[in-house]
Amino acid sequence: MPFANELERDLHFAKHGHKLGATDPLEYERMADRFLFEAMGIHTRECVRPRRASRVRFDFGMHYEDVASIRPQFVRTFYLVELRLIRRRGGEAGYFRYECSRIDA
Repeated sequence: MPFANELERDLHFAKHGHKLGATDPLEYERMADRFLFEAMGIHTRECVRPRRASRVRFDFGMHYEDVASIRPQFVRTFYLVELRLIRRRGGEAGYFRYECSRIDA
């Protein structure tokens, strides 16, 4: 599943790609796709937000997060969540609950 368009992909790559080790926007997009569609590991959880507009996948060990639009299907973002944000929500479980309960704009 690609990003909505090349501009969105390139903007998200510029913001998050280096933290994930991606060397270019296409590699960043492939990483996002793999994380979103591969079988979930033992530390990965997934939810659908309340309005059913977005699917969130979060890895409790690596702190990767991928958010995708459900209809139409496209990757919204893929990034490494900063530890300070996780701590602010009381840890990984609290952060994941918060992200899952957010109302999409």
